[in-house]
Amino acid sequence: MDTSYFWETEYTLPPDAPGFSHFCPGHLLWLGGTAALCTVMFIFYRRLGERSRLICLRALAALLLCDELFKYGIAAYSGEFRPSFLPLHLCSINIFLITADAIKANELLREILYAVCMPGAFFALVFPGWSYLPLLNGLCIHSFTAHILLLLYPLLLIAGGFRPRFRRFLRTLPAALVVTVIIACFNRAFGTNFMFLARAGEGNPLSWFESFLGSPGYLLGIPVTAAACWAVLYGAPALKKRLDKT
Repeated sequence: MDTSYFWETEYTLPPDAPGFSHFCPGHLLWLGGTAALCTVMFIFYRRLGERSRLICLRALAALLLCDELFKYGIAAYSGEFRPSFLPLHLCSINIFLITADAIKANELLREILYAVCMPGAFFALVFPGWSYLPLLNGLCIHSFTAHILLLLYPLLLIAGGFRPRFRRFLRTLPAALVVTVIIACFNRAFGTNFMFLARAGEGNPLSWFESFLGSPGYLLGIPVTAAACWAVLYGAPALKKRLDKT
């Protein structure tokens, strides 16, 4: 196994460095491991007492923070720390929301983690935007492990009895809109692409929208995709609840 590219970043990686393709054996191995870990942890968490559950959630939050610090360490070590490494991607922001919730449980934060963090982490794992990195690269490993933990945390909240409420989620949208505008302004000022607001990227669902809507037309794909996810995330529990009453 070639580990010669382990400490490289997208700015220091040689042009001939081997990335990976979506759904290649290495990618499928990560996805299979994710499914197995989430299933085992979901079952395990349901059997824990309240105190043990809190310890588990705080451990996940600590792991996420360490994972994020690992990313900064690699960026600093490369000598190419740039604005794009800042924690302004949606998933990076969710790390801090998870930390806040782990310190003190908050239903509004948990609603965001359910409706935004969980599907966002899922799509990132299925359509990784870091496929230009070799599989045996520190930032590649960080990207997989961080998104696995981001997916796992809200799943454990559900296992612990959290019940999502769409009306509660609607209360978070004004704050989300403000954050989106701030990030878009930052992208314009520093040439970054946080939240994919500047360009669609490659190999993700937004690139499909870009193929026929162009840029910035692909941005219409964000609310469309989000609405489809929320229809499933909130529609399925509502349907189950209705069926249980019949």
